[in-house]
Amino acid sequence: MRVHVRACLFGVVVAIAAALAVPVSAEEPAPVKCLMMGMGPHGDVVMTDALEDIKANYPSVAITPSENIEDLKIENLRNYDVLLLVQIKVEGGNPPDYVKEGIIQFLQEGGGLVVTHFAVANVQEWRDSIDIYGAMWVSGKSTHGPYHEFSVDIKDEAHPILEGVKPFTTNDELYFNLLMRPDMNVIMTADEERFGHTVAEPMLATHYVHNARCVYFALGHDVKSCEPPEFRKILVQSVEWAACRR
Repeated sequence: MRVHVRACLFGVVVAIAAALAVPVSAEEPAPVKCLMMGMGPHGDVVMTDALEDIKANYPSVAITPSENIEDLKIENLRNYDVLLLVQIKVEGGNPPDYVKEGIIQFLQEGGGLVVTHFAVANVQEWRDSIDIYGAMWVSGKSTHGPYHEFSVDIKDEAHPILEGVKPFTTNDELYFNLLMRPDMNVIMTADEERFGHTVAEPMLATHYVHNARCVYFALGHDVKSCEPPEFRKILVQSVEWAACRR
């Protein structure tokens, strides 16, 4: 049984014990073990500083970066609680079958998933990825304006991922016209101005696959995009939520 599944059960035990006034060990749970696939979208390494900050300031998670897609085989994924996808580098937008099967089985077995920014754009030929990632970039339809500064707003302030997070300003690509699952729970947005009207585009949303918790976080284009402390806090708390720690 996975660590984060045990953490969910531990929470139930704590609640029952509290109701019965039974002492419960205050020992901190082990960090969430997270495999991060891809260091940088668009061919640039962007996550180094963010990972160093997370390692120094967020002991609740332990992120292992990799560029080797063979690490997405189920035999390796079973060593982790959450899979964080920055980019799967595959030609033609179609990952090998062992990658697809590994991710699906990982979720079936209770693993969590967090997908960021460009990860939705480089597997367009994997048609099932829309259901798994929650979003998909569609060539000729999806797009973004020039890289620029914009505000990210909170839509669901009660969501556990956003605990302690305030609206913030970032420099990034603001994706719009993505194909998204209709049941996505959007919890953060950013305004896109188009032809005299304003659209609140999804920036952070959650969904479920085989009852596994999944997150799509649309930010993280380059080093500057990953600098805001809110970006890093959201990333960590998304991993925690996917692992049933929130």
